Amino acid sequence: MAADMGYMHRPVELLSDPRKLQKSARSVVSLGVSYYPGDHPENEGGGRVARYAWGLDYHEVIKGRLFRLREELEEELDVRIKARGFTDAVPLLERSAAQHAGLGFFGRNSCLINDEIGSYFFIADLILDLDLDPDLPGEGTCGRCTRCMDRCPTGAIKAPGVVDARLCISYLTIENREEIPRDLRQKVGDWAFGCDVCQEVCPYNKTKASRSRWPEFSGEAGSGPYLEIEEVLKIRTDEEFEERFGGTPLTRPGRAGLLRNCCVAAGNLKLAKAVPDLVRALREDPSALVRGHAAWALGEIGGAEESLGEAAETERDTWCLKEIGLALADGTTDATLG
Repeated sequence: MAADMGYMHRPVELLSDPRKLQKSARSVVSLGVSYYPGDHPENEGGGRVARYAWGLDYHEVIKGRLFRLREELEEELDVRIKARGFTDAVPLLERSAAQHAGLGFFGRNSCLINDEIGSYFFIADLILDLDLDPDLPGEGTCGRCTRCMDRCPTGAIKAPGVVDARLCISYLTIENREEIPRDLRQKVGDWAFGCDVCQEVCPYNKTKASRSRWPEFSGEAGSGPYLEIEEVLKIRTDEEFEERFGGTPLTRPGRAGLLRNCCVAAGNLKLAKAVPDLVRALREDPSALVRGHAAWALGEIGGAEESLGEAAETERDTWCLKEIGLALADGTTDATLG
């Protein structure tokens, strides 16, 4: 269920032993960093962004604070500390370490849930060469609630704590480097980066989540809750992409991946105002991944049969030609039904 995420198959001995990361490790300090920026405003035709990615890149923001914490510990304890600080960046079962440290319990959606703040938080860690008394493990329960499993748009939560990445919208729009399977595209909805549905419906988040005190994770600090699809579709080079999204989590899928996502969102939104930019992407984008998904979006929106036909005459990529052909066939079917 890990799709093509090879790092998920690393040996258990590596993932569960901090000494593989730092030979002098004696303790792991796990911290929860709330990123909750509030709810999405009403959508006016943009591509939705998961809440954790509204602001700046959490890897860099948190890492700096972790080392300041180490310095404070050195001052307080009057000792030199050898430490390694990170968040979501090394082969360690961070959620498990955090659960052992008392930060929360595993929910049915596999997220770590804290009974005081919910699940909208990053997990950060300091591996230290100090012997520390351990905290009690986190405890809690989802009770009989199955909302996250019932409401997942693609049915990715196969059992409590078991997520099939091949179906997860977060995987499909972020880690996935290939096409979004045709049978899943409509289920992606307007999500252009990640997905929050299983957290949005969680009762803990509905009653406990409060806005983060970290201004770096606010919508004003980064790209915000929605992407302007037409603007993203105009990006043709990696340099333009980095200039627009550098320093934010949205660089993760790369230029082609993010444009692919925006094509799918545009198609699902039936976004007629995006048609000119979709047509240009179909004709001009250097990535076959983008051109093929632009064709799909144009087929979903309708009315671009002439542009699709012209593209079919010049396109050389076999997969793109198939997408164009299917888009034209869908358009013909819609016209017949109409």
